[in-house]
Amino acid sequence: MQKLISLYLIFFFTALAGCARDYETDLAVRASSVPGAGNGVYAKVFIPADTLLGAYRGKFITREQHLSLVFHNKWHYVMGLKKCAAGSTGGYTRIDGSDGNVFTRINYAPGEFQNVRFVKICEAPYVQVYSIRDINPGEELFIDYGPNYRYEFMKNPEVIAHFRRMKEKRHHNP
Repeated sequence: MQKLISLYLIFFFTALAGCARDYETDLAVRASSVPGAGNGVYAKVFIPADTLLGAYRGKFITREQHLSLVFHNKWHYVMGLKKCAAGSTGGYTRIDGSDGNVFTRINYAPGEFQNVRFVKICEAPYVQVYSIRDINPGEELFIDYGPNYRYEFMKNPEVIAHFRRMKEKRHHNP
């Protein structure tokens, strides 16, 4: 009986740990479907809605380091943190994801195509990534970068046509 209870507890805690899994290895970085966007991130497995996928990771930088990146047009992967995070990051207020993980490679898309979101918190890991809706294997992940991001890229006629085709496809195949 004792052995049976031990096996049950091992099974229970293994299953419990599986609920909080990290999806980073279940995502692939490859050429984006969006013209001119470089790489994108794709799901290799089904991801349910409202799932914590993992954390946006990179190097902590200061505001001054961020401004230097802006000056040299290398600011594209910088994520601002909540002000309350500075107390536990040594005063750093941003993450430079240029050498970060897979989550730093998720492309922006208009709201109707977004399937993941950033959630900023005051403690480590500071920026979490959650699914907004169910995501199917092979589907590209899209996110909102926030109000301070420059969206000139979205004015490109090829990009506009791409999202128009995506919308039409979705309308014909709900």
